[in-house]
Amino acid sequence: MILVLFMCLNSTYKIMKTFKKDLMDAINLLADIESRLQINFLIPNEKAVLYSIVMKENQNQKCIISDVIAMSKLSRSTVFKTLKMLQSKNLISLHQSKTDKREFNIQVEV
Repeated sequence: MILVLFMCLNSTYKIMKTFKKDLMDAINLLADIESRLQINFLIPNEKAVLYSIVMKENQNQKCIISDVIAMSKLSRSTVFKTLKMLQSKNLISLHQSKTDKREFNIQVEV
């Protein structure tokens, strides 16, 4: 019984060790990509908002503030402030919707 328990623990340890290495490899790859795209200076909220916009654009759909709020899980005020910061850094552009003047279409400019 103790031998079976030891074998299970040893197997779990090896899996966790591999998982940690794979996770670190993924983090390093992401950091390298962010550096190449010159967005490594962004704070976490800015990255979350920018990634949300890119994911929405990748679906060939227009991106609006409501989409970013839903995808990023950030509050409306945080998203709006972050959008203004990204716009000031020339990473995105905001265009008022022609159909709903309360909404803005968002595009990545990177």
